[in-house]
This record gives sequence, C-alpha cells and structure tokens, in this order.
Amino acid sequence: MQRQIEQLYNPLFFYVKKRVNSKEDAEDLTQEVFYKLAKSDTGKIDNVKSWVYTIAKNTITDYYRKRKMITSDLEDYSFEAEIEAEDAAMELSNCVTPFVNELPEEYRSLLTLSELEEIPQKEIAEKLDMNYVTVRSKIQRGRKKLKEIFSDCCIIIQGGKGSILSYHERPKCNGDNSC
Repeated sequence: MQRQIEQLYNPLFFYVKKRVNSKEDAEDLTQEVFYKLAKSDTGKIDNVKSWVYTIAKNTITDYYRKRKMITSDLEDYSFEAEIEAEDAAMELSNCVTPFVNELPEEYRSLLTLSELEEIPQKEIAEKLDMNYVTVRSKIQRGRKKLKEIFSDCCIIIQGGKGSILSYHERPKCNGDNSC
C-alpha cells in the first residue's frame, strides 16, 4: 500500500496543480487528499487510485467554493485523462529523431520505420524480408535503448499509462543532441 501511495503522489500533485493557481495551494491540497486517505479505511476500497482522484476532485471543488470562485466542470474530467501534459510531450518529441539517430543501425532503421513513419511491424518484416518475431523483438530492444538515452539526458515524470507529466534536463547530458 505504501508503494502505491508513493507512486500516486507526483501524478496527483500535477493533477491538482493543473487545476489550481498556485504551487503552494496544490501542495496543500495534495497533502489534504493523502491525509483523508490516511484517515480512511482503505481495506474497503477496491481501487485506491480511483478513490484518491475522486477525493482530489472533490477537494479542489471545495477549495474553489471556499474562495467563492466559479469551478470549471470538474465532473467532465475523466479519470483516464487525469493529466494533460501535451506541452512536455511536444517538447520531448523534438528529441526523438536525434536520439533515434544515436541508436545502433539495427535498431535505428526499425524504429524509424515503426515509430516515426508509423509502418506496422508486420509490413516492416515483409518489406525487409525478416521474421516478424525478430522485427518485434528488435523494435522492443530499440525502444528500451531509446528510453535509456532519454533517461541519461532527462528526468521524466510520468503519470498513469505512461503519459509524460513533466521533464527536467539533466545537468550533463551524454548525447550531443540534448533536448
């Protein structure tokens, strides 16, 4: 349970921060949500993550009510789309091609076809006269190596389902093509 709570903190903080005006208020509200979690009997809760986001939504609504501000329709925010961090993802997307170019040729060509040109893996296998399982494995290994390149250059904060919430460039990026 403790590990699950630790994994929820950053995504929940960014969820709250996106919906309130100040970082300090977002920190306070996030702490309030976790205080409510600590007071509750979590043994009766089937999906803690869903419960935490529901409490966060209600806490944000209360925050605006106390300040007599008009709330946006928080009910319209779906749990699955908890955080929209398109700016961070768009900024990092500029790094993909230079980082793919740093990969060994066997991975670079397959990732270029699969990820950048969006060609299905089965078509790539046919086009290159390779076994589909081999293509799939090399693409997976290439993605893993690409993730390592990103990790060497940036600290990436991810939310649910791998969405990018935020990133910070490391002081010493190993690659020549820093993002």
